[in-house]
Amino acid sequence: MNMSDILANKVVVVTGASSGIGRAIAIRAAEHGARAVIVSDVTEAPREGGEPTAAVIEALGVTARFVKADVSKRTDNDALVAAAEDLGGVDVFVANAGITLRTDGADVPEEDYRRLMSVNLDGPLFGAQAAARSMKAKGKAGSIVLMASMGGLVGAGITVAYSTSKGGVVLMAKSLADALGPDGIRVNAVAPGTIDTELLRTAAGIAEASEGFRKRTPLRRLGQPSEIGDAVAYLGSDLSSYVTGHALTVDGGLLAVI
Repeated sequence: MNMSDILANKVVVVTGASSGIGRAIAIRAAEHGARAVIVSDVTEAPREGGEPTAAVIEALGVTARFVKADVSKRTDNDALVAAAEDLGGVDVFVANAGITLRTDGADVPEEDYRRLMSVNLDGPLFGAQAAARSMKAKGKAGSIVLMASMGGLVGAGITVAYSTSKGGVVLMAKSLADALGPDGIRVNAVAPGTIDTELLRTAAGIAEASEGFRKRTPLRRLGQPSEIGDAVAYLGSDLSSYVTGHALTVDGGLLAVI
């Protein structure tokens, strides 16, 4: 049984959807009534184990496809959006794919820095461009959601490159909202706080800091990936029809307090 029908008749494409937050976004889209979900990642196997995301979605009675894509490549983003064409074309595009670095900070190595930027910053732009072209060609008032982070709203010495990339995503969403608004296409960002994922538990520095984040969070707990999925579903739905250029913080109140 669907949680809601707020995404009814919509085709949703999610990058980085094999694991973690992306997996939850894709599954939640199905649970909120999406007609079809395109699951994309560099590998189909979930980091946390279990059935592939597309299989979980199909078990819910929703059409699902897995499309392998490296979002740092413009051609892969184009092919990913094209994979939704025979389903009616993309209605909601979620640029979720992103990476962190084991060695980040003021002395981040150039090679690592450029690799992170190619995924975290180039990827959302190329994906949004491909989705927007498809939406405009079909006259769709679609929704594009870019995955930012609380680390893109405030800085941290252990995430210099990561925070720089996510801060860029926030301003990318605002700028694209202005560029695409006349075509009826909304663009927003979601900025998660400390979310309980496999990546959080294994990322150097962040894993150690997570307990401190939890204690400072007004709700006194880590967020769940499904809660980010619900936020994305809202921004993808017609319930947010007058919301664009916004960075929605989903952090349990962490950034609201000192």
